[in-house]
Amino acid sequence: MCLLFGAIAFLPVLARAETLDKVVASVGYDAITQRDLTEEYHFERFLQSESPVGTPSEAEKEAVLSRLISQKLLAGQMRRPARQSENGAKMAEETLNDVRKKYLSEAAYRSALKSLGMTEQQVLKRLELYQRTLRMINNRLRPAAQPEPSEVEDYYKKTFVPEYAKDHSAPPPPLDDVREQIREILVQEKMNQLLDDWLKRLKSDHRVTIHSY
Repeated sequence: MCLLFGAIAFLPVLARAETLDKVVASVGYDAITQRDLTEEYHFERFLQSESPVGTPSEAEKEAVLSRLISQKLLAGQMRRPARQSENGAKMAEETLNDVRKKYLSEAAYRSALKSLGMTEQQVLKRLELYQRTLRMINNRLRPAAQPEPSEVEDYYKKTFVPEYAKDHSAPPPPLDDVREQIREILVQEKMNQLLDDWLKRLKSDHRVTIHSY
Protein backbone atom coordinates (compact mmCIF):
# COMPACT_ATOMS: atom_id res chain seq x y z
CA MET A 1 0.00 0.00 0.00
CA CYS A 2 2.83 2.40 0.87
CA LEU A 3 4.63 1.46 -2.32
CA LEU A 4 1.50 2.11 -4.38
CA PHE A 5 0.95 5.46 -2.68
CA GLY A 6 4.57 6.39 -3.40
CA ALA A 7 4.14 5.51 -7.07
CA ILE A 8 0.92 7.52 -7.34
CA ALA A 9 2.49 10.49 -5.56
CA PHE A 10 5.38 10.39 -8.04
CA LEU A 11 3.15 10.67 -11.10
CA PRO A 12 2.46 14.42 -10.80
CA VAL A 13 6.21 15.00 -10.51
CA LEU A 14 6.77 13.11 -13.73
CA ALA A 15 3.94 15.02 -15.39
CA ARG A 16 5.47 18.35 -14.35
CA ALA A 17 8.89 17.25 -15.63
CA GLU A 18 7.43 16.21 -18.98
CA THR A 19 5.59 19.51 -19.27
CA LEU A 20 8.71 21.48 -18.41
CA ASP A 21 10.78 19.54 -20.95
CA LYS A 22 8.23 19.81 -23.75
CA VAL A 23 9.87 20.49 -27.10
CA VAL A 24 8.97 24.01 -28.21
CA ALA A 25 11.15 24.21 -31.32
CA SER A 26 13.60 22.15 -33.33
CA VAL A 27 16.61 23.14 -35.40
CA GLY A 28 17.15 20.19 -37.67
CA TYR A 29 17.43 17.25 -35.25
CA ASP A 30 18.33 19.51 -32.32
CA ALA A 31 15.46 20.20 -29.91
CA ILE A 32 14.79 23.29 -27.82
CA THR A 33 12.67 22.49 -24.77
CA GLN A 34 10.52 24.53 -22.44
CA ARG A 35 13.27 24.11 -19.84
CA ASP A 36 15.85 25.59 -22.26
CA LEU A 37 13.57 28.55 -22.89
CA THR A 38 12.95 29.22 -19.20
CA GLU A 39 16.63 28.84 -18.29
CA GLU A 40 17.67 31.27 -21.03
CA TYR A 41 15.04 33.75 -19.83
CA HIS A 42 16.38 33.51 -16.28
CA PHE A 43 19.96 33.86 -17.49
CA GLU A 44 19.12 37.00 -19.44
CA ARG A 45 17.37 38.45 -16.40
CA PHE A 46 20.45 37.71 -14.29
CA LEU A 47 22.67 39.58 -16.77
CA GLN A 48 20.29 42.54 -16.53
CA SER A 49 20.61 42.50 -12.72
CA GLU A 50 17.00 41.35 -12.34
CA SER A 51 15.77 38.45 -10.24
CA PRO A 52 16.34 35.28 -12.33
CA VAL A 53 12.98 33.73 -11.53
CA GLY A 54 9.45 33.76 -12.86
CA THR A 55 7.76 32.79 -16.10
CA PRO A 56 8.20 34.83 -19.28
CA SER A 57 5.21 36.48 -20.89
CA GLU A 58 4.11 35.33 -24.34
CA ALA A 59 6.03 38.20 -25.98
CA GLU A 60 9.12 37.38 -23.90
CA LYS A 61 8.85 33.68 -24.80
CA GLU A 62 8.77 34.55 -28.48
CA ALA A 63 11.80 36.83 -28.19
CA VAL A 64 13.83 34.39 -26.07
CA LEU A 65 12.99 31.48 -28.37
CA SER A 66 14.10 33.50 -31.39
CA ARG A 67 17.44 34.16 -29.69
CA LEU A 68 17.86 30.49 -28.74
CA ILE A 69 17.23 29.43 -32.34
CA SER A 70 19.79 31.96 -33.57
CA GLN A 71 22.31 30.73 -31.00
CA LYS A 72 21.92 27.12 -32.14
CA LEU A 73 22.18 28.05 -35.81
CA LEU A 74 25.33 30.10 -35.23
CA ALA A 75 26.85 27.45 -32.96
CA GLY A 76 26.57 25.05 -35.88
CA GLN A 77 28.77 27.36 -37.95
CA MET A 78 31.64 27.15 -35.45
CA ARG A 79 33.07 23.93 -36.78
CA ARG A 80 36.47 24.06 -35.13
CA PRO A 81 36.68 22.59 -31.62
CA ALA A 82 36.21 25.24 -28.96
CA ARG A 83 39.56 26.47 -27.68
CA GLN A 84 40.27 28.45 -24.56
CA SER A 85 40.88 32.06 -25.50
CA GLU A 86 42.65 34.39 -23.11
CA ASN A 87 40.90 37.37 -24.60
CA GLY A 88 37.52 35.62 -24.51
CA ALA A 89 38.00 34.59 -20.89
CA LYS A 90 39.03 38.12 -19.95
CA MET A 91 36.01 39.65 -21.69
CA ALA A 92 33.72 37.13 -19.99
CA GLU A 93 35.16 38.10 -16.61
CA GLU A 94 34.73 41.80 -17.40
CA THR A 95 31.11 41.21 -18.41
CA LEU A 96 30.41 39.31 -15.20
CA ASN A 97 32.08 42.05 -13.13
CA ASP A 98 29.85 44.62 -14.84
CA VAL A 99 26.81 42.48 -13.99
CA ARG A 100 27.95 42.19 -10.38
CA LYS A 101 28.26 46.00 -10.06
CA LYS A 102 24.65 46.49 -11.20
CA TYR A 103 23.34 44.66 -8.15
CA LEU A 104 22.72 46.73 -5.03
CA SER A 105 25.11 44.63 -2.95
CA GLU A 106 27.32 41.57 -3.07
CA ALA A 107 24.64 39.73 -1.07
CA ALA A 108 22.03 40.60 -3.71
CA TYR A 109 24.36 39.37 -6.45
CA ARG A 110 25.03 36.10 -4.61
CA SER A 111 21.33 35.61 -3.98
CA ALA A 112 20.57 36.09 -7.69
CA LEU A 113 23.34 33.67 -8.65
CA LYS A 114 21.88 31.09 -6.27
CA SER A 115 18.38 31.60 -7.69
CA LEU A 116 19.82 31.14 -11.17
CA GLY A 117 21.16 27.75 -10.10
CA MET A 118 24.58 28.29 -11.68
CA THR A 119 28.09 28.75 -10.36
CA GLU A 120 30.25 31.67 -11.44
CA GLN A 121 32.36 29.27 -13.51
CA GLN A 122 29.26 28.06 -15.35
CA VAL A 123 28.20 31.65 -16.01
CA LEU A 124 31.69 32.50 -17.28
CA LYS A 125 31.70 29.48 -19.58
CA ARG A 126 28.40 30.60 -21.07
CA LEU A 127 29.64 34.17 -21.48
CA GLU A 128 32.78 32.87 -23.20
CA LEU A 129 30.56 31.07 -25.72
CA TYR A 130 28.74 34.35 -26.35
CA GLN A 131 32.10 36.06 -26.93
CA ARG A 132 33.21 33.30 -29.29
CA THR A 133 29.99 33.66 -31.27
CA LEU A 134 30.43 37.43 -31.49
CA ARG A 135 34.01 37.00 -32.74
CA MET A 136 32.84 34.60 -35.43
CA ILE A 137 30.12 37.04 -36.54
CA ASN A 138 32.58 39.92 -36.56
CA ASN A 139 35.23 38.01 -38.53
CA ARG A 140 32.72 36.80 -41.08
CA LEU A 141 30.59 39.90 -41.63
CA ARG A 142 32.73 42.97 -40.88
CA PRO A 143 34.79 42.80 -44.10
CA ALA A 144 31.60 42.92 -46.19
CA ALA A 145 30.07 45.72 -44.08
CA GLN A 146 32.59 48.47 -44.82
CA PRO A 147 30.79 51.61 -46.07
CA GLU A 148 31.80 53.62 -49.11
CA PRO A 149 33.20 57.14 -48.49
CA SER A 150 30.06 58.55 -50.12
CA GLU A 151 27.88 56.70 -47.58
CA VAL A 152 29.82 58.25 -44.71
CA GLU A 153 29.40 61.71 -46.22
CA ASP A 154 25.68 61.19 -46.83
CA TYR A 155 25.17 60.04 -43.24
CA TYR A 156 27.05 63.07 -41.96
CA LYS A 157 24.94 65.51 -44.00
CA LYS A 158 21.54 63.85 -43.76
CA THR A 159 21.62 62.29 -40.30
CA PHE A 160 24.51 63.44 -38.10
CA VAL A 161 24.24 67.18 -38.71
CA PRO A 162 20.42 67.39 -38.26
CA GLU A 163 20.55 65.24 -35.10
CA TYR A 164 23.42 67.26 -33.69
CA ALA A 165 21.55 70.53 -34.29
CA LYS A 166 18.62 69.30 -32.17
CA ASP A 167 20.76 69.14 -29.02
CA HIS A 168 23.47 71.73 -29.63
CA SER A 169 23.49 75.43 -30.45
CA ALA A 170 27.10 75.34 -31.64
CA PRO A 171 28.04 74.25 -35.18
CA PRO A 172 28.59 70.50 -35.66
CA PRO A 173 32.14 69.13 -35.66
CA PRO A 174 33.73 68.77 -39.09
CA LEU A 175 33.33 65.46 -40.89
CA ASP A 176 36.97 64.48 -40.39
CA ASP A 177 36.51 64.65 -36.60
CA VAL A 178 33.63 62.17 -36.60
CA ARG A 179 34.41 60.12 -39.70
CA GLU A 180 35.49 56.98 -37.83
CA GLN A 181 32.53 57.23 -35.46
CA ILE A 182 30.15 57.39 -38.43
CA ARG A 183 31.97 54.56 -40.21
CA GLU A 184 31.45 52.31 -37.18
CA ILE A 185 27.75 53.22 -36.97
CA LEU A 186 27.31 52.27 -40.62
CA VAL A 187 29.36 49.09 -40.18
CA GLN A 188 27.14 47.98 -37.29
CA GLU A 189 23.98 48.73 -39.28
CA LYS A 190 25.24 46.72 -42.24
CA MET A 191 26.41 43.86 -40.04
CA ASN A 192 22.96 43.65 -38.44
CA GLN A 193 21.38 43.40 -41.88
CA LEU A 194 23.92 40.83 -43.06
CA LEU A 195 23.35 38.81 -39.88
CA ASP A 196 19.57 38.86 -40.43
CA ASP A 197 20.07 37.64 -44.00
CA TRP A 198 22.51 34.94 -42.87
CA LEU A 199 20.14 33.67 -40.18
CA LYS A 200 17.28 33.52 -42.68
CA ARG A 201 19.39 31.31 -44.96
CA LEU A 202 20.44 29.11 -42.04
CA LYS A 203 16.82 28.70 -40.92
CA SER A 204 15.85 27.62 -44.40
CA ASP A 205 18.76 25.17 -44.65
CA HIS A 206 18.30 23.63 -41.19
CA ARG A 207 14.53 23.05 -41.12
CA VAL A 208 13.65 25.23 -38.14
CA THR A 209 10.25 24.30 -36.72
CA ILE A 210 8.42 26.11 -33.92
CA HIS A 211 5.92 24.05 -31.93
CA SER A 212 3.26 25.28 -29.55
CA TYR A 213 4.49 26.55 -26.21
